[in-house]
Amino acid sequence: MKYRVGMKKAVLLIVACLALANASQYNLKRDSLKNELWLEAEKAESIQLCLDTPVREWKTSLSTVVLNDSCLAFQAPTLIGVEILNVYFPDADSSHKINLAVGMKYLNFKNEEVLLGFNRYSEKELQMLGVCIAGELGAVPCGPQNEDPERLVSVTGTYLVDKYPVTNCEFTQLMWDSIPEKATYEYWDFQKHHKKWLSRKKRSMRNENCIAHDTAANMLSVQQAMKYANARSIKEGLKPYYHFSPIEAQSPAILADGYIITYWDFKDYGTRFFDGDEYFYPNPYIKVTEDKTSDGYRLPYYDEWMMFARGGDKKKKAPWGDVTATFEEATKYAKFSDFVKEQHEYEDTEPVGQLLPNGYGLYDIFGLVQENVLLKKYLRYNFKSISCMKGGGYRVVTAPNISFNNISYWKEFNYGHYKSGSSLLAGFRLIRNIGNNAKWTEVKSESK
Repeated sequence: MKYRVGMKKAVLLIVACLALANASQYNLKRDSLKNELWLEAEKAESIQLCLDTPVREWKTSLSTVVLNDSCLAFQAPTLIGVEILNVYFPDADSSHKINLAVGMKYLNFKNEEVLLGFNRYSEKELQMLGVCIAGELGAVPCGPQNEDPERLVSVTGTYLVDKYPVTNCEFTQLMWDSIPEKATYEYWDFQKHHKKWLSRKKRSMRNENCIAHDTAANMLSVQQAMKYANARSIKEGLKPYYHFSPIEAQSPAILADGYIITYWDFKDYGTRFFDGDEYFYPNPYIKVTEDKTSDGYRLPYYDEWMMFARGGDKKKKAPWGDVTATFEEATKYAKFSDFVKEQHEYEDTEPVGQLLPNGYGLYDIFGLVQENVLLKKYLRYNFKSISCMKGGGYRVVTAPNISFNNISYWKEFNYGHYKSGSSLLAGFRLIRNIGNNAKWTEVKSESK
């Protein structure tokens, strides 16, 4: 047994030494640990961590190698998440905590001015456009809630935000047991989506390592994104943000404490019956209650996604916000493919993080996959939808005045662009409030 343990340490030391040449090095001062410290890392990144004073002990669940009395070497995990390193010094009994955010950006806003909104139309103009129809059953009623004017807002809060859209490997590994071997849906379109995910699972191995730039996950519903968020929270010992319960409902709805959403998971919900023309769903909805006391992972709300997407841009200087931008300039940041030339199936995706990040260090906000974003109020075109899809998609038309199966022209993918409702073609990224929810305050202009 001692021999095996000794061999394991020797192997770890050799691996650590080989990795040090390409390792990311953090040289920290002890004083920097007085407050909770956050470091960022890529999945499977080799890291060397050194303090400016001797360390008595390091405690972490990671496999590490102590290089000397103040330095530690390790490899970051291969799944996105937070790992904790506790540091003990010789002259103190208590520990200091270092948080390692893997595959995420740590964003600490202190009265940060951000630009929100996109729709400049007034209530009257929306009614004239037919976007809202007064008194029509099932339509969004006309009213100020449909307006989304551009406005400066001050935000104070601390967020963790996924650097990339969630990838196929990450979703498959964490939700492995939730993807059954056989589809229970009768409807062919749902079967098709299940079979696609089952094929992704069969091409994978349980507990395999996920690379940083795996392909982006798509073909996921809002419910599946929420379940994945809960699974990530549970994995890290956090309180899940979403709670699901049965409900009899007629349509999706935004509630004071959550949502009524359309049920779509890998397993069928209840018994369906066929009337000779189509399948009926006796109970096709499910209630989602949000736990606002949770510090777990969740989907971003519309305003949050807008803030993260702009990345500090308050003057529409990003290529997708600039009407004079060229396609070549936009594709430095947004991964697009000409749909007319390359008519691939929607299910195929590209690797994340191939292009440049925005001002907050976030990748693939535009292009690649549409991202599920939750609403706190109904927006124009969103008739009774609790979510929308932001960021546009991967396959677009690159020339104006061309219409191809409702595929949009690339210049339409701006900050305000979205598609109504949920889709089984969408992807997502998650966020997390650290400590407490952010505080938002509208900034009054000099003219007000």
